[in-house]
Amino acid sequence: MLPTVFDHHSTAWLQPFAVTMPDMAMLAINRRAVSLAANEQALSLLAPIGKELPKESRQVLIEAMREGKTELNITLTLKGLKRDFKCRLFYPQHTRRAVGLMLEEEEKTLTDQLLHMQSIVHSLIEMSPDLICIKDSDNRWMMANEQMLNTFQINHFDFEFLNNRQIAQTLHPVFRNSFEHHEKSDQQVWQTRQPYHNEELVHLPQGGHKTLEVHKVAYYDRKDLPSHLITVARDVSEQKFIQTQLNNRSAVLDTLISCDWMLHSTERWQTVAENVLQQCCLSFRFSRATLLQHENIHTRNKTEMRSKALFHWAMNGFHATYEHWEKVSFLTPELQRWHALLAQGQPVMCDALSLPEAERALLKSHDTVNLVIVPLMLDDDWWGSMVIERCFDAEPTSSQELGSLMAIGRTLSVAINREQTGKHLKLAKIAFDSTTEGIMIVNPAGELVGINQGYTLITGYAEEEVLGSKPQIFKQRPRGLFGALKRHGKWSGEIENVRKNGESYTEWMTITAVRNHANAITNYVGVFADISEMKRSQRQLNSLVNHDPLTGLPNRRLINHLFAHAIQRSGRNEQQAAILFIDLDRFKNINDSLGHYAGDQLLLSVTERLRQAVRESDIVGRLGGDEFIIMLENLRSKADASQKAHDILEALRVEFNIDHHQIFVSGSIGISMYPQDGQDVESLIKAADLAMYQVKNNGKNHVAFYDAALSRDAVEHFQLETELRQALNKNQLNMFYQAQIDLKTGMIIGAEALIRWMHPTQGIISPAKFIPLAEETGLILSIGEWALAQSVRQAHAWHQQYPEFKKIAINVSAVQIMKSKFADTVYGILMESECDPSIIELEITESTLMQHTQHVVDTFNQLKLLGISIAIDDFGTGYSSLSHLKRLPLDQIKIDRSFVKDLPNDKDDAAITSAIYAMATQLGFTVVAEGVETEEQEKFLQRLGCQTAQGYLYAYPVNADDFVKLLTLNNQRKIKRHA
Repeated sequence: MLPTVFDHHSTAWLQPFAVTMPDMAMLAINRRAVSLAANEQALSLLAPIGKELPKESRQVLIEAMREGKTELNITLTLKGLKRDFKCRLFYPQHTRRAVGLMLEEEEKTLTDQLLHMQSIVHSLIEMSPDLICIKDSDNRWMMANEQMLNTFQINHFDFEFLNNRQIAQTLHPVFRNSFEHHEKSDQQVWQTRQPYHNEELVHLPQGGHKTLEVHKVAYYDRKDLPSHLITVARDVSEQKFIQTQLNNRSAVLDTLISCDWMLHSTERWQTVAENVLQQCCLSFRFSRATLLQHENIHTRNKTEMRSKALFHWAMNGFHATYEHWEKVSFLTPELQRWHALLAQGQPVMCDALSLPEAERALLKSHDTVNLVIVPLMLDDDWWGSMVIERCFDAEPTSSQELGSLMAIGRTLSVAINREQTGKHLKLAKIAFDSTTEGIMIVNPAGELVGINQGYTLITGYAEEEVLGSKPQIFKQRPRGLFGALKRHGKWSGEIENVRKNGESYTEWMTITAVRNHANAITNYVGVFADISEMKRSQRQLNSLVNHDPLTGLPNRRLINHLFAHAIQRSGRNEQQAAILFIDLDRFKNINDSLGHYAGDQLLLSVTERLRQAVRESDIVGRLGGDEFIIMLENLRSKADASQKAHDILEALRVEFNIDHHQIFVSGSIGISMYPQDGQDVESLIKAADLAMYQVKNNGKNHVAFYDAALSRDAVEHFQLETELRQALNKNQLNMFYQAQIDLKTGMIIGAEALIRWMHPTQGIISPAKFIPLAEETGLILSIGEWALAQSVRQAHAWHQQYPEFKKIAINVSAVQIMKSKFADTVYGILMESECDPSIIELEITESTLMQHTQHVVDTFNQLKLLGISIAIDDFGTGYSSLSHLKRLPLDQIKIDRSFVKDLPNDKDDAAITSAIYAMATQLGFTVVAEGVETEEQEKFLQRLGCQTAQGYLYAYPVNADDFVKLLTLNNQRKIKRHA
């Protein structure tokens, strides 16, 4: 133990120094630097290394003492840390005395300490197996270890003081998504001040990926300002791979157990099939699965395989492809390899990229990366397939996974086979026991060995009464029975039999031969039904189907059949025949006034008179309603048919006494002749029908023969209707405009819009011809709306350019008002065209006023609210009621051209025109005269006070471009009259 007091004769001289500097570590050493004494501070300092200084330090001191140095620096390792000391040597006066050594530790500067600490931290970071980087408050990289730089392939000289985005620009593109994610998570840490923990996937340029467990934390300085962000990421790829393998194996085992349990514990495999597909996908990391059932369709030329998707499942975000697989035919040449494997019970497993081009085309459009097809076999037959697809990057399907999928497929096949077998047996037993048809089982000798309850119900014989006996069919042995059984294994036919009670009945029997594996017949199974009642019902039904239920006359179906035979007979005998198409006149009025019972009784009486009016060989039928038809055979000429038709009219003229009412009825009869008017039933009936309508149109109660012109008119009418339906779409309809003149100034103030059909072959078709057809077919609704829209848009344009153009008159059909929301249509067109409503005038014919007057009034009121004016066109030609004129919100009356054409010479027309004008003036209407063609007519109208006129005297109807020329001449006062 070293002395702590310098009291030895050789060290005593140092005691004053020790007293004056008690906090300084002091030692007494000899010339070999061995310690002789030390104060408490020195002993405390040197305690970790013992009483002696280290050998290296002693050697330095010995050299210093030889050289007589008084100061030097030494480094001591204390508690594992190197510490620097400044040494002072004190020499005695006598050389044999001890030397004093004072140790004073050097205080390092803050910079040195920081550099020293940085060096330590840097060494620790470099030695760490983790990926580490340190960023400043601006998210610039300050430091990163080799693990971080190597993982992301960052150049050692290109990252310092750059942020995430700047570094990402220098890296391989595959890393850019990772760095974008780093930037977002960095910002999240700075903003929330919360540590960040997450597991992230980093894809590598050479393929594959690493799984990193990332931790981030932000540091702030004493002023709570952002200082540094430290990121530490640990590569856990290997652990994840091991864990995934373990999980996959566990999931595969669980799936095998679960699927086996589901398919064996449920009554019906269909209830769990979708769950089986789902578990296969989830456990084996597949995206979707489809369960297909296959069926071979044999035709004369080829065999086709059709697939039906029974069940399917897909992960969220992946669309199902079952419809695609239903269209895939495994019999196509491109899939011969697949078909060969699957038909033998072998699976198809492949990666899309490794497939031949023909097979890869099947998967290309559905992003399928990996495919497994497991065949489902029932008794060595390929019944269906389980198609499983993977649509994302993953490891290829392993042999273990394939084996597991095949095991699931086999379990599913067993479940399907079990249910089908059980179902067939159960259904067969139910059918045998409960079917109403009779079933008998016969041995090869033709003896009954079994029957069902249906056999007893039909024949009356119990099982014990017939077993061992021969059934009737084997006694009768119908012709071809055993030949059909031998060749085809089946025979069907109708036979007569007798019940136990002696009653005869008819049965339909089917006999089927049952053969064993050696193709020998073991039994015959006969199934039969009692068809006696069905045959009676068939006879009754035949009568109902072919005869009118009220009159008992042949109906249209039987008429066609009977008339066809009659025409054939007339053709063979080279004789004429006639068809009389009879329609009763005013029958509807009788039905409506006296009731349907009286109408039915009248039809029965008419039937009786028609039968009495013709020969027994003639055929009388009823087509329906009040239409009858008669076929007359063996005629010499048309006169015979005409005479018979007039006989019928004469028979109908006699009054009918129905339910205490005397009823008079007549008929319209059309006649067609064979062979002149047609060679078959359809054409002859059609011709007679056309002739009958000719009678109707000419006043009824008469007879008319068919004329070919009638067909031409009907065909023309139909053809015109067809072409009119296409005219609007083919832009064949055009709008023409006829000027309206102010009679005081002679200036054009408006126009009447007139529709024209420019037919490609017939030229211009008159509106008088196609407008009634459009109204009849309902086409007027679309045509009228088009004409209204065209005219309104044109009027708006002219009014904007020519302010003196103040009004356009547009004709409106009664059908438009009655069968559409006309006011709404007009409002829509006005809004679309932005036209001023005050320049629009709608012209309505007088006949419109007389139909559904209240509806017309309501529609006119709505139009008036829009600001539109309304005029009556062709006034004086209809049957207008003054009370209607009073009720209607009218603005103008147009005098029809029929009253204007003979002015002023015809006194009647002059009087009528004057009266119309006077009445209109009194009611507050303005007046327009139509059809003005002479100056004398114009002067008469001027004297009368008429304000506006139109006609050929001023201008013909012209198209829009030519009407603009008229308006230009009008402005220049250069308009010329045509007359």
